[in-house]
Amino acid sequence: MVLFKTQEQQAPIKLFTMADTLDLPYFWSAQLDGTRGQGGRNDSARMEGWVGLIVFNFCVWVTVVVLDIHLLAYEFNTTNTQVHMLQTAALVTVAIPAITMILFTLLHYIAPRADRPFSSDPGLNKKARTLPPFATALISGGLRTTLIFTVVILLLNAQTLGAETTVVKIVVAQVCLKSFGSAMALANQRLQMFTTGVM
Repeated sequence: MVLFKTQEQQAPIKLFTMADTLDLPYFWSAQLDGTRGQGGRNDSARMEGWVGLIVFNFCVWVTVVVLDIHLLAYEFNTTNTQVHMLQTAALVTVAIPAITMILFTLLHYIAPRADRPFSSDPGLNKKARTLPPFATALISGGLRTTLIFTVVILLLNAQTLGAETTVVKIVVAQVCLKSFGSAMALANQRLQMFTTGVM
């Protein structure tokens, strides 16, 4: 029986409990918000939460934005064309949810630590408030709309661009990434609503 953990054994626990000290809003990771204040009792759920936050939320959406900017700046850059208009719309509608999440994250961190609205704190017996309906609509609507614009680009231009071109491959990748990223973002909102009983 081991009474004391070595520093190597404690390091992963410190990394996983960082969500407690960061006080992340639930809409970045509802799973991490749900594991706050549990000490080392739920390390696998924390690890899943961190992987979901970093790889499946943050990296996916950074890739989506970078590829949308690339498509608009280098591939569909002829103004007054249908594909340029659609790609501009796809980029704008992905920017709206991003700006909404950043704005509400700033509002969250501006509040005093004990009163931060969008994170749970078991020590204070406080549940996270859900985003207002208009913010949820901006996020979910923007994510769905950017996916629709990208699908329309693919459907209308796959033949003219050629199926083997890099541009079509990027647009197909965008459809996949936006579908997956939208599902992940909406899952955070749904998980928060179902675990707190707010409908």
